[in-house]
Amino acid sequence: MKVLVLGDVIIDKYVYGTSSRISPEAPVPVITYIEEKETLGGAGLVYENLKSLGVDVKLIDFFDKASVKTRVICDGHYITRIDDDYIADGSMFLTYILSQDFNEYDYVILSDYNKGTLDESIEIIKHLNTYGCKVIVDPKEHASHYEGAWLVKPNEKEFQEYFINWHGNIITTRAGKSVIANIDNEVYEVNVETVEVSDVTGAGDCFMAAFVYGLTKNYDYEKCLKLAVSGSTESVKHSGTYILKETDLQKRIIFTNGCFDILHKGHLTLLKKARNLGDKLIVGLNTDNSVKKLKGPSRPINNQQTRLEQLEILDWVDEVILFDEETPYNLIKDLSPDLIVKGGDYKVDEIVGHDLAPVHIIPTIKGYSTTNIIESTQ
Repeated sequence: MKVLVLGDVIIDKYVYGTSSRISPEAPVPVITYIEEKETLGGAGLVYENLKSLGVDVKLIDFFDKASVKTRVICDGHYITRIDDDYIADGSMFLTYILSQDFNEYDYVILSDYNKGTLDESIEIIKHLNTYGCKVIVDPKEHASHYEGAWLVKPNEKEFQEYFINWHGNIITTRAGKSVIANIDNEVYEVNVETVEVSDVTGAGDCFMAAFVYGLTKNYDYEKCLKLAVSGSTESVKHSGTYILKETDLQKRIIFTNGCFDILHKGHLTLLKKARNLGDKLIVGLNTDNSVKKLKGPSRPINNQQTRLEQLEILDWVDEVILFDEETPYNLIKDLSPDLIVKGGDYKVDEIVGHDLAPVHIIPTIKGYSTTNIIESTQ
């Protein structure tokens, strides 16, 4: 799939320095210059993110000039921002767009920072729609400015002011709170992880890029939204403008399961090796009721809460999920892991869920089993 990005390209400039004294002229720090860096922002940042994520993307950077946002950072602290705005000629940009053929693009992103490029957005959208492109807008103007767009992505303030009566597809981001979306008449709500925020610059552009990346992979809308939230969350952890990598979004999920009644060397070796095969290890843990069905009325030795806490304390276990069925098939189906890991001498077609994900078998360490431990104490 091919993606096109249109809109206001901004230059994000960072001036870094250090300070050890206050100016005698005014109560402000005297900053000793260290270095400065420039990166693309606005439509340019959406483009850079999509390119980094491996998407087939093009940016139409029509104007020779761009707005510049200069941020002064002193000893890691944000001191001030200086804006040098360039207001582009929207009618000139429209004339150019109307002369172009957009048959090759599946999605077109309009990144509007109210710097003039998209002043004629209604006509631009109308033209793009004739080619069957799905137009996605990151807005700054009233909803009427984007009539005909396939989807809009306002923040909470923009939604309250401009999009409360929008009847099309919409995603509303809410600054650290859950993301609300209505796409193809289905409502989604995706929670946002609480993290220490270093810099919010470009978080919205990372959200947009990650969402469209998901669309190009033909993921369902819920997964696209979760990727978008992951992208924006990763962005705010970093100081300055951040460019997403595919590994920021696509964690390799490993799944294994068991009773883990009495943790022993065999269990620990299995779990550690399983974690090394991916980025996140999820352990499906049989409930007490499920263990009794499998092992008999005298088991488990340790109740499910104890077993869960023992697994969660291990550094290489990222998440533990209890399941009450005799097999974790439904859990695997819900999680859609990238790999199922099982310990033992099984054949692949004997492993529950082998039809849902690839299977990796780790040989059991001889002499270690819960049954052997119990029998040796009797």
